[in-house]
Amino acid sequence: MAVPDFPRLPRRHLRPFCPGPHFPRHLHIARWAALVCVTPIALLAAAGSVFLWELAHGPVDITRVSHLVEPVSIAAGKRPGHPAGRLSWDTLRIQWQPAAGGVPAGLVLMARGLKVTRFDNLIAERAEEADAVLSLSALFEGVIAPRTLRLENATLALRRLPDGDVDMDLPNQKRGGRGVPTRLDRLRAIDVHNVSVTLAGLPQERTAVIGPVEMQARRIRVAPHSPDFVWTGTARAMVVLDGFRTTLTAQARQVGNTGRLHLGSTPFEPAELGVFSPLAAAWHVPVSVGADAVFMPHGMDAQPSELTLNLLLGDGQVFQKTADPIHLHAGQASVHLRMDRPGLDGGGTVSVPSAGLDVADNAGALTHVHASASLRLDSLRQPKVMDGDAEAGLDGVRFATLGSIWPASIIKGGRRWISRNITDGTGRDLEVKAHLHGDHGPDSILPVSVQGQLTGRGLTVNWLRPVPPATGLDASLHFDGPETLVIDLSRGVQPTGVKENVLLPDGEIRIGDLYAKDQTGDISTHLTGPLAGFMSVLAHPRLHLLARHPLPFTHPEGMVDAHVRLTLPLVAHIPDGALHVWTQAAFSGVHLGNVLMGHAVDGASGKMSATEDGLDLTGDGRLAGIPTHVVLHENFQKGAPSRVLQTIDARSVLDPQSTAKARIAPGGLFDGHAVLNAHFVQQANEMSDLKLSLDMAQAVLTVPIWAKPMGEPATAVVHIGFQKGRMSVLDGLQAHGTGLSVAGRGVTRAGKLTGIVLEGFRIGRTEGDARIALPQSADQPIGVTVDADPLDLAPMFAPHLPRAPAAASQGDAGEKSVSMGDDWSISLNAPHVYYGPKAQVGGVVSQIELRNGHLTSGRFALDAPTRVRAVLADTGREHPFVLDIDNLGTLLEGLGLYDRIRGGQTHLDGVFTPDETTVRKVPEGRNTKSAGLWGGLPPFRGHVEMGPSQFLRPPLTLTAVSDLSPLHWLTNHLDRFEISHLATRLSLAGNLLVLHDGVIGNQALGATMEGPIDLTTSKLNLNGTIVPLFGLNALPGRLPVLGHLLSPEKGGGLLAATFDLHGTVEKPDLSVNPLSMLLPGVMRRILH
Repeated sequence: MAVPDFPRLPRRHLRPFCPGPHFPRHLHIARWAALVCVTPIALLAAAGSVFLWELAHGPVDITRVSHLVEPVSIAAGKRPGHPAGRLSWDTLRIQWQPAAGGVPAGLVLMARGLKVTRFDNLIAERAEEADAVLSLSALFEGVIAPRTLRLENATLALRRLPDGDVDMDLPNQKRGGRGVPTRLDRLRAIDVHNVSVTLAGLPQERTAVIGPVEMQARRIRVAPHSPDFVWTGTARAMVVLDGFRTTLTAQARQVGNTGRLHLGSTPFEPAELGVFSPLAAAWHVPVSVGADAVFMPHGMDAQPSELTLNLLLGDGQVFQKTADPIHLHAGQASVHLRMDRPGLDGGGTVSVPSAGLDVADNAGALTHVHASASLRLDSLRQPKVMDGDAEAGLDGVRFATLGSIWPASIIKGGRRWISRNITDGTGRDLEVKAHLHGDHGPDSILPVSVQGQLTGRGLTVNWLRPVPPATGLDASLHFDGPETLVIDLSRGVQPTGVKENVLLPDGEIRIGDLYAKDQTGDISTHLTGPLAGFMSVLAHPRLHLLARHPLPFTHPEGMVDAHVRLTLPLVAHIPDGALHVWTQAAFSGVHLGNVLMGHAVDGASGKMSATEDGLDLTGDGRLAGIPTHVVLHENFQKGAPSRVLQTIDARSVLDPQSTAKARIAPGGLFDGHAVLNAHFVQQANEMSDLKLSLDMAQAVLTVPIWAKPMGEPATAVVHIGFQKGRMSVLDGLQAHGTGLSVAGRGVTRAGKLTGIVLEGFRIGRTEGDARIALPQSADQPIGVTVDADPLDLAPMFAPHLPRAPAAASQGDAGEKSVSMGDDWSISLNAPHVYYGPKAQVGGVVSQIELRNGHLTSGRFALDAPTRVRAVLADTGREHPFVLDIDNLGTLLEGLGLYDRIRGGQTHLDGVFTPDETTVRKVPEGRNTKSAGLWGGLPPFRGHVEMGPSQFLRPPLTLTAVSDLSPLHWLTNHLDRFEISHLATRLSLAGNLLVLHDGVIGNQALGATMEGPIDLTTSKLNLNGTIVPLFGLNALPGRLPVLGHLLSPEKGGGLLAATFDLHGTVEKPDLSVNPLSMLLPGVMRRILH
């Protein structure tokens, strides 16, 4: 806006003084005095008029006059009277520029040899030539408003002040004050030639040099008689700051009714301007800048309406504080700003039509990145509401080198996690589109919606270091809302450190809070594969699961289908408690060793879930072959030493086959099923408790001395305590039922169970106590000592019912499992022993040894009803046996087995040997390699002898035969048969006793016998001969050579009657053929 010239005052017209005689004298004197005073003024006015005339017709040199006032103080000093800057000149000329063409008059100043001198008399600034046309009207108002400026061969020194203002660089200058008002809105022409400017006071005490500056610019009308002006012209300047150097060019021109300005620069590195911006300090990349602006004129002023910025980037590096430099191969960007109305007072639209970068990774491979954007601003000066769209993409990337092309400041947590943990694979066709919005200034602008995609192949993902990474994954990237990046994974393999790896059919990585300081990670994976691999993954120390609380199971096998989820902050160092793990798995066909007291689980299936707080497992399987349901809980939380770390509840259903296989109880102990409940609790102080309870209500129990029918209640419980994984106590051992009461405890030493003490038991009619010593080495037997009074063994000797064929077959097939198993050493002391329903014996002392479930040696003593001693020795392959009975008749009657024998001192000796083959016709289904007795003894062969005895109530047939000896009629009795001797060889196999060459009788009557006795059924199948006049009749059989023909039976006679003995031991059936006495010797044997 032009400053109007000051209005000129109208001249006054004075009348001339005409003296005359009519005036008094004093007036005449006054006239002369007036002439003397007015004359200098008139002379000055004349001189001024001549000076003004000279000003109007050319410059006037006023150097001599101006020297009277120089030097002129232009900057006050801190000390009064000592200015900080003084202006002086060599020559000074002025000229009047009259008004013309609508341009008001102006004053022209032309100075040569200008100098600004500091307070220390050093020259601070100088200029050879300086011309200016100043508006007179503005000068009259005290304002300097130049219309033209020309400066040539000048050196200027400026300093940037802390408040951002720029002033002359004059030491000891007093700051403050308003200075001389200056306006540039009337400037129409600028000519600058060879001007250099030093600018001090930059950050870090740097100094910039600008120049030489060349500028020619004119402000012209956009059209004739138009009040609007635009600039035209060119400018060029070099800028140097330490290592920074560039040449700036500018060109202004008129296009239509607008003004256009183009700015350009030679390439430079922004890093050299790092003193002004830390962001620029990282860019060691050649950059060329080009800018175009469109100005809309308004009088002498012009307002911008459009601005375009073009950047070209060359080959270089962008350094990062927390990562390696990014290598830029080339790049370009274009930024366009369009104002809603000319000037900066309204809104506008900022757009990036195109931007592209060629980025080289650390292997030299190029990735092309392209982007575009558009943003609407409600205000250019103080924007509040902003809304726009952005789009970016790249053609391909290698994840192994992704960190070398991904800027560390963009989604830094996500970048850190992806570049560090996705270490191999390729990605292609990344496209990202986002809609941006903000209502509270630039800091509030955020994406409100994001869409994008990326396809990855062959990825290697470290989902949680140092857990082994998943390999061979395919990936697909997309966004779930504006702040969450999602990477879908599929078809991978998770190495486990064991033989078989785990498959990863699918998975998901979610990176949230993309625009926060730190991002969050949510990793979900689906794992399928062998249990061993799955447990190996969960046992990794980084997961804080099974590594801190390992499961005691061994040799895991089976298949698992699991889902694992991790949530964690994506920071360099994850704080404690910030990592969260969740696992849920289903398993099938599982085998685990050492699940309970060394037993394994097979065929298990179930579900498991785990977090960093604990683990829960529910499953069903066969524990040591026993169907078992298990519920397990592991507590991973910290707390008091008495806190519970692990609880296990197990419910097992026992059947005869599974218990025998698991060696929990000998085969044949029970039928039906029993339910075993186990409750295990482990504390953090390394103490644990195991409580076992057995419900036998639905079982039929059969032990040698007691039996429990189906449906009758019976229970057993025990408590076992552990310290540091070793057994410390076994107590609370109890069993209760009808006819059953047991109480006991365990004996432990050095963490091992060494024995069990039954402090009182009652089983059926048996009462007493017992001690069980468990072996402490592999070669030691289980020691059992029983003190019972009474001891009821009657069930062991009760008659056995015949088995059904199927049952017998099953029993024979499982004969090995029926034995007690293991090695035993059993001692028994029983003053009173029931051997039958009513009969009892006394003074029983026994010691037996079993190895591998088979009886190998033993001693037995009985004092009542008669003295009995038996010894079984062990010589390795054979077992010699000796039995002595003082009175067989008393023993059999006392046992309630047989009451028709009186007396009979008996001696039996023989050997149990697997070489016995004399017993051949063993009933089908029986084992010929066993004697058939308890203890698994091999077949027996031996010899038995019995002294004088009586056979009571003999059969009538036997009495009639005895009467054939008339010499002994006086000694014969109808109610008894006297036996003076009995001897026979015998063999036993398959529970079949066979007599060989048996001889029995007295002097009046003798007999021979042989044949089998079935001990299982008590059946008799004996045959032989009855020899009357035994003393005389047996003599021919002792003759040499002819004796065998006359008496073929050993112990027989020349004349003898044959007989057969059938029936059972309790009811024998004797049949005699008296006619056979008519056939002597060998003829009798043939016909029989």
